[in-house]
Amino acid sequence: MKKKIFIGVSVICIMCAVIAAFVGCDNSGLDSESGQDKFGRTYGQIYDIDEYSGGIYAIEYEIGDTSAMGKSMIGSNCYEKIKLAISDGEYTLTFYCKNTAFSDVKLNGELGQRVEESGMYGYQFKIDRENLDTSLAMTGKVSLMNKDVAFSIKVDLSKSALIGNNAINKDDGASGNN
Repeated sequence: MKKKIFIGVSVICIMCAVIAAFVGCDNSGLDSESGQDKFGRTYGQIYDIDEYSGGIYAIEYEIGDTSAMGKSMIGSNCYEKIKLAISDGEYTLTFYCKNTAFSDVKLNGELGQRVEESGMYGYQFKIDRENLDTSLAMTGKVSLMNKDVAFSIKVDLSKSALIGNNAINKDDGASGNN
């Protein structure tokens, strides 16, 4: 009986330590430019990503296809938004995490290109537009446990906030960089 209690308490302590290690992700890296772009879009506001052939957006997502503990660890370790850069029909999704706690992030089994921006560590993936309407199958390594965790994210395109501009208006073909 004492052995079972000791094992139970030990498991709870380990789980608490793992969760504590994942708390405190700095979420300040996807700041918006100020003002408006040349098309009159106001930075920080929500826009349809299909209205222009370019732009840089911060987009909320939902974590799925993992345990409650997995959701908690990913949610407290990773930034709550992805960055989506669109330029001339090419889409680049960046998923941000803490460097040492969650690493080797893969989308559909392909390791993302590692980037560092504004003190955040991310993984970039080229993605087709139609895939943004589905759940994206991902994995990442929980460094503390040296274990891969499978999960999915579903981006909420109705919450695409314009944070930068490399846009071309589909209607007039004009281009601009701000």
